[in-house]
Amino acid sequence: MLHRIFRHLRVLWRVESTIAEARLRVTIRRAALLALAGLIAVFGLGMLNVAVFFAFESRWGPVWAAVAAALGDFVLAVAVVAIALAARPGADLTTAVELRQAAVDGIDAEFSALQEPFAWLSRASRHPIDTALPAVLIPLITAIVRGLRKSKAKSE
Repeated sequence: MLHRIFRHLRVLWRVESTIAEARLRVTIRRAALLALAGLIAVFGLGMLNVAVFFAFESRWGPVWAAVAAALGDFVLAVAVVAIALAARPGADLTTAVELRQAAVDGIDAEFSALQEPFAWLSRASRHPIDTALPAVLIPLITAIVRGLRKSKAKSE
């Protein structure tokens, strides 16, 4: 019975590590995409703004040309952030979560089966006097009866 509990615990350990790895991969992917979005925003503010500024300067003036270039860069950065936040873990995480639940259910079932042989202990903990009284009285009465028999045998 204990080997099954340990088997469930090994499965639980492996599944937990798989879940942690899957979550770590998603976190790394998100971080990389967010870093890419930051780089795009920085280069966008540096390089593209200059080109857009020169293109719009003659038509809108220097101030509005700079505003138009900056808004375009921020729209691009928001799009990359949205893609990064939409990244979801794959099917391996769903499978790992299901395996984890099965392992936990197996461990629970094994411990439930382990409790059955020790049900008397549970009853004894609720009513210790009722359980201990026969265990103490029977040897005590037996000792008294033997003592009376020996004293009666010596007196004869």
